[in-house]
Amino acid sequence: MDKEDDFGAELAGSLDPDSWVWLPGVDYAAGWRVARRTADEVNSLLAACGVERSKMRAIADTNAQGGALVRLEGVLEGWVNLKELLCLAAKVRVEPN
Repeated sequence: MDKEDDFGAELAGSLDPDSWVWLPGVDYAAGWRVARRTADEVNSLLAACGVERSKMRAIADTNAQGGALVRLEGVLEGWVNLKELLCLAAKVRVEPN
């Protein structure tokens, strides 16, 4: 067995059906709509801070129970931008008035 086969076996073994199987009777659309509004707001804030959507973006999703989730996805440059923004926010937050 070569390394590619090992990777495939590892990937198959790590799949969690609860994270991707849709359950009957669960209202995934409601959770997704809530997540979508929040993801849109986060994307607007990122854009206002100069972070390009191609570098970092918020994505609406739901969990297995239909709860709203927002995922952040980005390339390294986007994560560096976000880190810089968070450092600035943390500095402003702790500065005395």
